[in-house]
Order: sequence, then C-alpha cells, then structure tokens
Amino acid sequence: MFDLLVSAAAHTMRDVVPVALVIGAFQAFVLRQRPAHFRRILVGTVFLVLGLILFRFGITESLLPIGSLMAAQLSGPDFVGNNPAWFSYGWLYAFALAVGLSATLIEPTLIAIAERARDLSGGVLRPWGFRLAVAIGVALGMLIGTLRIVLGLPLSYVFAGLVMTVTLVAIVAPKPLRPLAFDSGGVATSVVIVPLITAFSLNVAKSVPGRDPLVDGFGLVMLVFLMPIVTVLIFARLTTLRARQRH
Repeated sequence: MFDLLVSAAAHTMRDVVPVALVIGAFQAFVLRQRPAHFRRILVGTVFLVLGLILFRFGITESLLPIGSLMAAQLSGPDFVGNNPAWFSYGWLYAFALAVGLSATLIEPTLIAIAERARDLSGGVLRPWGFRLAVAIGVALGMLIGTLRIVLGLPLSYVFAGLVMTVTLVAIVAPKPLRPLAFDSGGVATSVVIVPLITAFSLNVAKSVPGRDPLVDGFGLVMLVFLMPIVTVLIFARLTTLRARQRH
C-alpha cells in the first residue's frame, strides 16, 4: 500500500513540476515581479499537490476497480444469460445512469466552475442547478453510449445525431450562456469522469458478445462530452424564462 502511495506521489509530481516551472518562468522573466500573496499561494500549492496525490491514489485503488468490476458483472453471461437481448441489460443501464450522475456531482472542476458562473451571472445561474444539469447530461451520455455498445450501433451515427441535437438546441438557447454550455462538456469530462467511463466502456465491450473493445469500447467519452451541452443549454433556456417571469 505504501509503495502504491509513493508511486502516486511520484507520478503527480512529474505532472505538476512542468506546470509550476512554466508559471514561475513567466512570473520571473516576463512579469519580473513577485506575485501578490506569495505565501498564501505557496501554502495553497502544497495543499493542491497533496490533494492530487491522495485523489490519484484513491481513484486508482478504489473508484476504477469497483466501477470496472461492476460493469463486467452486470454485463457478464452469469448475470444476463448466454443469449441476452438488449433489454436484458436493464441493471447495466441503471448503473450507467447512476454512476454518471453521482460521479459528476463530485467533480471538483465542475464545482469550481459552477461557483464562478454564479458570480458572473449575478446569481441568476444557480450552482446546484448548473451542476445537476451537467450531471444529468453525463448520465444520459453514459446511457446512450452503453446502449450503443449493446446494440452495436456505429459511433458515427450516434455522434452525428448528438451534434445535430446540440445545434438545434443552441439556436433557441440564450446567447450569453451558450459559451458556458459548450464548455460544460469539457468540464464534465475531467479527472473523475474520464478514467471511470473509459474503464466502464471497455469492460462492457469485453462482456457483451460480438463486441470488440477497441472498436466498441472507446467513443463513450465523446458522447459524454456532447450530452451535457444539450442539457445545460436547456437549463439555460429555462433559467432565463424564469428570470423574465420574476421581473
């Protein structure tokens, strides 16, 4: 266990040091001044690195194994039978929805962006509502991606349909909130979600008869990226309508 923690610390430091060097170089040689609240920044950096180490260790040793194991069990022949139909994977669909919703709600990047969006919108955009809209989008993306694997649908068809949906919803959504909605897809597919859904989709593709993990297992991240854009655009439209009714 200690060796694994040391390994997580080493990998985290390897990833953090280049970013720190770039920021320090620009501060020293371009701006040529010491940043304000330098001591506070150093303390925050130490806590950030410690948090990343513990987070990396926790997600590798806990979240990914349990997600992969449950995906394999819920789609395996011992659970759904030897010749399952698409509706035999009902519990797998429910797990995809639940894990997508719950994992997104604890996404640190999403929490920070939601608070910032509230401040910039003057309180019109509520953080919890925004986070819930993104989480619902991720959950629906997980469901669509799981159905695609089970049914064997080509990724290009599903992708084209979602892009069309994003375009149509963006036309009626409020213009000032469209950029935030398009960024929500990237915010959702961050440190918690991407490793989880990749492990999930690969294990489902391995367990479903006739599926190739390389062909069918990948692509779920892109679907999860697109679907929150749709739900946030709808949420932005409803939020704007409610604000107008109040005024």
